[in-house]
Amino acid sequence: MTPTKKARVWTMVEKEGKSITETAHALDLNRSTVSRAHKKLLEQGPNPDFYLEVPRSGRPSSISPRLERRAVRYITSGRASDATDLQRQLFMDLHPTTIRHMLIWHRLFGRVHHSKPLLIKMHRYKRRKWAEGFIGWKVSKWKRVWFADESKFNLFGSDGRMYCRRRPGEELEPRNVKPVVKHGGGSLMVWGVLTWKGPGRLHRVEGKMNALQYTSILSDSLLGTAHDQKRKPSSIVLAQDLDSKHTSRLAQKWFKQKCIKLLPWAPSSPDMNIIEHAWEMLDRAVHHREHRPSSLEELWKVLQEEWAKLDVQAIRHLYESMPRRVEAVLEAKGGYTKY
Repeated sequence: MTPTKKARVWTMVEKEGKSITETAHALDLNRSTVSRAHKKLLEQGPNPDFYLEVPRSGRPSSISPRLERRAVRYITSGRASDATDLQRQLFMDLHPTTIRHMLIWHRLFGRVHHSKPLLIKMHRYKRRKWAEGFIGWKVSKWKRVWFADESKFNLFGSDGRMYCRRRPGEELEPRNVKPVVKHGGGSLMVWGVLTWKGPGRLHRVEGKMNALQYTSILSDSLLGTAHDQKRKPSSIVLAQDLDSKHTSRLAQKWFKQKCIKLLPWAPSSPDMNIIEHAWEMLDRAVHHREHRPSSLEELWKVLQEEWAKLDVQAIRHLYESMPRRVEAVLEAKGGYTKY
């Protein structure tokens, strides 16, 4: 504990009459830490020396305070990414585990990087301008917007890292093994639309989608959703990303012919499209089923079933988050948000 904090502990407990628990809470310290410090200060009498360093038992630290501060600066500034990187740059004679313990003491924990789209300076500027244009929108306005996008679903689970809990020696039990099929086992690309009233139609994308197929999907599934909900196409405000198929001349001509309004969109902004969360909900529902699909046709059937069963209330919560999302983009000055 630093001399300054020792002085604050002494002042709060002895002069202000606060309890050990209240002092620990105010200083954001563990109660036992404050209790031990207070006890050692009492042993010195009524005028303790806050700078007194009592000799400690055990082996001295391998890293000096000065080097610790330097290591923390390297991590927080991005000059080093992890303990191994620090070892190479600053601590050639130390084991990475020793460096990890030091970083944990400074509350720098090892975590997996968040995957986010690349944002260059122009992207940040356009995202901030986009947010400024919609900062005044309430949920009542966002209700009129339909969110559309495509997503890929794998037959055998996620492309990313998968975790399990197991005991030593159980690594090859079936429940702890991730099945891998040659060439990935196949996947499906689907297009869907999300509305305030619930999920719209889900459309299976055949092969690699181009502008012609995209307009065909819109004619079938977007207008089909409008028909299901008894909405005129001219009343639709569609939110979609800036994929080349979405912004193609053919697609723009189709939207103009059908009198469908497009919501202006910012580049690299999947965090503003709430359908991304609906895809996550759908993926969890599919892979939590007791009997998982074993073929692409079964997967397509299951996707349609689970998509239709998405909770409307959960979807409305996503709509209600839109004003907060816009605020988050402004607060981040067009940078990354938690969404």
